[in-house]
This record gives sequence, structure tokens and C-alpha cells, in this order.
Amino acid sequence: MPEWKTVSIRQELVKEVEELIKKGRYRSVSEFVAEAIRLRLEELMRLEGISAEKRGAILAAPEQVLYTSKHTWAQITPEGNIRVGVSDYAQRHLKGIARVLTEPVGKEIKQMEPFGMIETWMFVFDLYAPISGKIVSVNDKLEENPQLINEDPYGEGWIIEIKPKNSVVLEEELSKLMSPREYHKMISKIEGRMRE
Repeated sequence: MPEWKTVSIRQELVKEVEELIKKGRYRSVSEFVAEAIRLRLEELMRLEGISAEKRGAILAAPEQVLYTSKHTWAQITPEGNIRVGVSDYAQRHLKGIARVLTEPVGKEIKQMEPFGMIETWMFVFDLYAPISGKIVSVNDKLEENPQLINEDPYGEGWIIEIKPKNSVVLEEELSKLMSPREYHKMISKIEGRMRE
């Protein structure tokens, strides 16, 4: 395709997306792109014959999320903080959540060290920090309704937000986290061992 035509199509698409944002259909360009990627992945999986249930499980985890091996996720917020929660896999094993305890706002935490815990009626699940920094926000909704973690682990069930130390440290630490694909591979291995 000639370069001028590619540029022209790109400009038309940008204008269309900007109009959709003005109309309130999307909050940002990144939200539009995320939905476009999700729809394309869904279409490709459908063509490959992947069942609706399996497609739903794969697409339940947002692509803009990175994971630790301890089942916590990290997502960059528009403000540049890192929002943290537990994975869908973890929440499925955390039935009967009684309460969520975290370090307070202002506390400095380090990557892969505990910053809190989830108590269920059967056991305690430690929460590990995906990155280092200072806790700048704790999800107060979890005090009254800790089951939000089960209902919406990547949305209303987030746990804390961390302000990273600096961009160099952040980039280095994010590179140590797993992509959704890598995390799902790890989960498949865990589930395979559990069945044996």
C-alpha cells in the first residue's frame, strides 16, 4: 500500500476515534484500542474453534496487566501510579473472603515483598508487591465489601495503588513481571500438576 494512502487511512481513523470519544462512547484512545484488540482476539479464537467458555476465560484478564508469580497483577493508571490486585485465578481460590488487610498509605514497599493479606474463613493469602514504591491509595470499598475481589478482580476489586520510585527502577521491575500469556502458561502448568 502506498505510504500516502496509509497515512490518509490512519488520519481518518484518528478522526473517527476522536468523534467517538467526544460522543462518550470511549473515555480514551487506549480504551478504543483495547476493545479493538479484544474483539480481534475473540474473532481469531472463534475461527480456531476455541469454545466460548475458554475464550471468556482468556479474555477475562485485561491485556494491559502484568503479573507476579504470586498471583498479583499490576496496571499503570493514567496518573502514572501502579494499581494492584489479585488475578482471576487467585480470586477463584479465595472463596469466603472475610477481610483484606494492607499496609497504610504512605508506606514504602519493595517488589515481591508482602504488602498485606486476604483472610478467608479457611486460610490467609499473602499479597506481594509487583513493584517497589510508596502506597498512595488503598481501596476503601474492600473494608465493607471484600467480596468485590471475587466479583470484579480487575476492576472494583483492586487493592492498592503504588507510586513508583522512579521510571528507571519501574521499567526494570516491570520487565521482571509476566505478560498475560506467560501467566496463563504458568497457571496451566499449576492446574496440570493439581490434576495428576
